[in-house]
Formats: sequence, C-alpha cells, structure tokens
Amino acid sequence: MADPDKYLAGDSSWLTTPWPGLDPKKDEIEHNPTKLKNLATDLQNMLTRLQGTETGSLSDASMRTTVMALSTVTEDWPAGKFLFDAMEKGNKEFTHVYQEIINKLEAAIVLIQAGAGIYDGANIANGGKENV
Repeated sequence: MADPDKYLAGDSSWLTTPWPGLDPKKDEIEHNPTKLKNLATDLQNMLTRLQGTETGSLSDASMRTTVMALSTVTEDWPAGKFLFDAMEKGNKEFTHVYQEIINKLEAAIVLIQAGAGIYDGANIANGGKENV
C-alpha cells in the first residue's frame, strides 16, 4: 500500500505558512462588496458552464463516462457483466459527486451575494448618516 506521508517528506512548509485572513486581528478585515459581487459573477459563469453542454459540463462528463453500450455485449459473459455493473455504478457515483459540486457552488454563490448585499446595506446606512 502506498504511504500517503511520503509526499509530505519534501517541502511541506506550505502546510504551516500563515494564510492571509485565517487569523484576522480586530479592525483589520475589510470586505469589498464590489469584489464579492464580481466573485459571485465569475462563479455564476462557471456554474452556467458546468450546467450546460460544453466540454467539462455535467452532461458532457456523464456522456463520456457512460457505459450503456457495453450492456448488450456482456449479456452472456458473466465477467463482462460484473465489469459493466462496476463501471455503471462508477458512472452513477461520478455524476452524483459532480452534481453535488454544482449544488455546493450554487449555495456558495447565494451566500456570497447575500454577504455583498449585507455590506452594501451597511455602507448605505453608514453613508446615509454622513450625507445628511
């Protein structure tokens, strides 16, 4: 069995390097609603492609991993039938995971848009007081 730790034997400093934003200090965090909206737009464009029919989309990946043509070839071949069943299950699992990724991406977009809206509202509320 392969040793998963052998890949960490090299330079693994990236695991302990502090990542910006993961350990924020009070009053050091700024959120830019415009950047959040742009991020949501970029993610929405990716989502549209994943849900479409072009290369890399769910329908494309499902089509490329389907094994239905093998079902007739394996009817009288027990080992082939076993292989077909395994490959068909793999296709179903693969497309299920792909669909879950799409669902999670949809949720992330909604949350980012909501966050941007909250910051927009706070900016308007704060700016409104200053403009009066």
